[in-house]
Order: sequence, then structure tokens, then C-alpha cells
Amino acid sequence: MLTPTHLTVCVFIGLLLHLNRNEWFVALTFGVVIDIDHVFALPRYVSDNGWSAILRPTWDDASGLPWRSLLHEPVGGFIVGYLSIGWRLMLPLIFWGIHVFMDWLQNEFIEYSTPIESAILIGTVVGSFAIGYHRWIVSSGEKTWSRYLSHLWMSVRTSIARNGSVTP
Repeated sequence: MLTPTHLTVCVFIGLLLHLNRNEWFVALTFGVVIDIDHVFALPRYVSDNGWSAILRPTWDDASGLPWRSLLHEPVGGFIVGYLSIGWRLMLPLIFWGIHVFMDWLQNEFIEYSTPIESAILIGTVVGSFAIGYHRWIVSSGEKTWSRYLSHLWMSVRTSIARNGSVTP
């Protein structure tokens, strides 16, 4: 699946789990950043297939060369499992498992990958907004979407003005 879909799923699950700053780092690393291995295969893939091939549902160029690491295979569970045990933290295994499952889902139902990915993306974005809205209602006592969206907008503007970038 595409990186934005992996990101929205990680954010949604992270919101559900009430992660702290260190746990967010681990969740995003094992849920999204493990796709960095695709960047190393990108030059070969583009030279063999052209830039437009990046938008194909699968990156199988029939060359037989690997375009992803062992972390994208079930055997990667041994690596991530040992890290989880060593760190005494289950999050790497949870978010890695979700990432691998999403990639398996895409490959298993490749002819339906666009509607499946769209549904996951829309569902997790809506779910993340719903979680944020619920938390805002609990903390502020207000129940209008317009006030919530205004609050979000002001939070982003304040963060940018203070730091020069968006930070949590």
C-alpha cells in the first residue's frame, strides 16, 4: 500500500492506544518508515520501467531482483519479535504486523487494491478526526464541528508561528 495509507493507519491506531512521544516514534518507525527499503530499489526500477511505472499497483518488474527487505516478509517477524522482547515493548511487533498485513492484503487482492486502499485511507482519516473530536468534546465541553475545526486551525497556526513548523 502507499505510504499515506500506512501513515493514516498508524496515526489512527496510535490515537486509539494513547501513545506517548517515544511510543509514537516506535509506531511510525515500524508502521511506516520500514518502507525506506523501497527507496534503495527505486533507481533500478525507474531505469528499467520508467517513472510512470511507480503508479502501478505492484512493483513487480519481473527482473527477479528484490525491491524490499526481509522486514516485509513473515520471516521479518523474528527480527522484530526479538527487538520487541529486548525492548520489552510490544509496539514494534504490532505496527510491523499491521504494515505487513496491509501489504499482503494489497498483493492478495491486487485487482481490487485501489478501492480497498481508498476505503482504508478514508476510514482511518475519518476515524482519526472522530477520535480527536471526541477528545475535544470531553476537554472543552463544546459540541460543534465548526468550533472544533476552528480550534484545529488555530492550533496549527499557533504551532507554525511559534516553531516555524507543525509539531505535536
